[in-house]
Amino acid sequence: MPPLIESSESQRPLDLYLANGLRVRRVHLPGACLAAALIEVRGGSHDEPDAFPGLAHYLEHLVFLGSRGFAAGDGLIPFVQGLGGRVNASTRARRTRFFCEVPAAHLEQALERLVDMLAHPLLDEAALWREREVLQAEYSARARDPQTLCEAALAWALAPGHSLAAFHAGNAASLALESPAFIPALRAFHGDHYQAGRMCLTLVGPQPPDVLLALARRHGDALLAGRPLAEPVPPPLQPLRANRLRLGVPGGSGRLVLSFVLDDQGDGLEMAVSVLERLLVDEFPGGLQARLGALGLSDGLRLRLPYAHAGQGLLVMELDRVEGADCAQLEAEVLSWLEFLRVAPLSAFWEDRLADLRRHIYDQTPLETALAPEPAQLADLCSLLGQLRAERMIRLETGKFHGAPCVDSAGFRLELECLDVGPGKCSDATWRLPLPNPYLNLPVSMPARASRVLVLPGPASAAGQGALYLRWSPTEHGLPQGLAHGLRRALRPILGAAGEAGLRGELQAEQGGLSLALVGKANVLRRVVDDSLAVLQAPPLWALDQGPRLQQDAQRREAGELPIRQLLQRLPDRLAGGTNETAAVFSPEDLSGFWRRARWQGLGIGDVALDRQLPGLPARARIQAEEGGRFWHALEGEGEAALLMFYPLELPTPEDEAAWRLLGRLMEPAFHQRLRGELQLGYALACGFRQVGRQRGLLFAIQSPRASVAELFEHIEAFLAQQHLSLAQLDSKRLQELARSLDQQLARQAASFPEHARQCWLDRLSGLADDHLERVRQALTGLSLQRLLEQHGRLTAARACHALANAESPSPEWRTRP
Repeated sequence: MPPLIESSESQRPLDLYLANGLRVRRVHLPGACLAAALIEVRGGSHDEPDAFPGLAHYLEHLVFLGSRGFAAGDGLIPFVQGLGGRVNASTRARRTRFFCEVPAAHLEQALERLVDMLAHPLLDEAALWREREVLQAEYSARARDPQTLCEAALAWALAPGHSLAAFHAGNAASLALESPAFIPALRAFHGDHYQAGRMCLTLVGPQPPDVLLALARRHGDALLAGRPLAEPVPPPLQPLRANRLRLGVPGGSGRLVLSFVLDDQGDGLEMAVSVLERLLVDEFPGGLQARLGALGLSDGLRLRLPYAHAGQGLLVMELDRVEGADCAQLEAEVLSWLEFLRVAPLSAFWEDRLADLRRHIYDQTPLETALAPEPAQLADLCSLLGQLRAERMIRLETGKFHGAPCVDSAGFRLELECLDVGPGKCSDATWRLPLPNPYLNLPVSMPARASRVLVLPGPASAAGQGALYLRWSPTEHGLPQGLAHGLRRALRPILGAAGEAGLRGELQAEQGGLSLALVGKANVLRRVVDDSLAVLQAPPLWALDQGPRLQQDAQRREAGELPIRQLLQRLPDRLAGGTNETAAVFSPEDLSGFWRRARWQGLGIGDVALDRQLPGLPARARIQAEEGGRFWHALEGEGEAALLMFYPLELPTPEDEAAWRLLGRLMEPAFHQRLRGELQLGYALACGFRQVGRQRGLLFAIQSPRASVAELFEHIEAFLAQQHLSLAQLDSKRLQELARSLDQQLARQAASFPEHARQCWLDRLSGLADDHLERVRQALTGLSLQRLLEQHGRLTAARACHALANAESPSPEWRTRP
């Protein structure tokens, strides 16, 4: 075996090249239960032939459909899904990524499939025609996606001729399988770019570095070295065609998008953007987020880097604009803040941020570690800030506009118009950098104290970790309109600082109530829960006042989402029988009355205790039986046909749940293969065992551009019926393997403190015993095929089911709910 050639350019110590040119990165995570593999191909949509737009994206799909060593049914996707892992891919401008995360013991089997599918895809002709329909469905869905449309509008504003404005998504028209030149072009693109010299393999797991290296050599050597390719120089991003635009988007959500064109950036650009985002979203006094909220201009912002290559970049700052807000003033505040950062002493903040990243490195999953950006220096951040100026900026307003001129960009039809520059505005802000985080460096020890909520012990490996779940349910009155949104806004500074200190917190409205979840370092939790409860009972009046508007804005944004996402978001409330909202809370007296009447339930896990008085009264321990029956929820919404069907597991015994969990594991890859691969019904779909509120069961969902809701309903019903035959053909050995794999996944979840804590809370909400999951695992060991078939029959009989769709019920057997 030829010697390894050490990399001289990498900043990572375990970074090297194999003799065939494959770059290998190894990250050792001692004690991890999972492992990840990532292969990045240095070739993407901007490298494809002009004659066949979307070819790179198409090839990303095709390699999953069978390879020389593994048929499609035994390929990477079904293999990873069968283990309860994660698998995906993405095509960018100049790179294509394929990645997966599996139990550590199965890393080699996953890597073998990953390498084989990239090196030796079958590219079967029948599969090519079927998958082209899948891309057509994806294109149709993206044509109504606000983020996709915004990026297309920004691409149009760049200097004419840049590849960002070309069509790269691909559809049935551009992927001309009818052309005799198409297949040769596809194979040539694969041969040119899917070669070892243009690939980087990253392996992350608990295996020692030499074991990871052995895996890389054993399978990476199978990749052909290929031939060197000249790296094309991208055309310039400037001069801009336009810098003031307005775009109509589905749902009409009002946003202001400020995008900056970048040149001459280094390899640390992605990390620099991540650090800048932390500065931007922090709620500290004197920061941008806090000022925009206080002025009533914006409710939140996000930073993205959709394009970065050869020193170029397109940085997108997306601001949730308050309805009626002055966009010119909002722009002025952002530019003033960026100007302040360019002269601010950032070295201390930079070191604090690096220390924060080091503190949280072992909180990341192996897949998150594999996907982490290149390391950066303070100079990378300064270089980035130096180009975030007005002359490099495109301002894009979004909303529900009618009659605007239509243009084509990146293959999408846009309702886009250019705006006059107008008079500029100034900011009179006094900006400051963040003060030290109050939740860092807290004492670890905790004196023994009684708790007002039940506390369950955490895993032995989770010393110093704690979780607290609290839920308030209104009594005869519903949840006041906008209350959850106003309180969430008031809590943002606390939960943001807590996140940096190692505690994840979330307040949300679910099934007519309010839920607060805090999970992480116990010493931080003790301070955060006290601060959070104080704010919940006496929030700033401005936050309370904004609640109804924030809720309406969230509903407008949801209306622009894909129909299938809207159905998934609405499912919890539909299972609870609707939201039952009352009038908004406008005064501290109204809020005090809500808290007095609310009933609370709570649970602590691990190193935590709550001795503070909680607002409201303890909830009754009795769990009401859910109403049985088949209910059809017809929801208003534009776009493609979408259907979601949720079959709740009524009165789940451990034996029943074990069978249903295994049914979900078995049916997930089959559902994707049948409805997406064979029938080509749609691109967006979901299947599996889920818990929604107090109920757990099996979920099936699909969105289609070519079938009606009635047809989707028939296909799901037919799929469930067909599964009986597939299940009956399982032999005992295969059944035991599947049950053992599922048991191992549940064991890993139990060993993870956040997963363990969440499961304890879900069991508590469902009225189940504290050791319910352990009993489910025991039931898996003795699960028979006969019991599995019986439970499948119980599923298909469907005495209870909730269907959500953007159409009326196709069957009179279903009881309709609005």
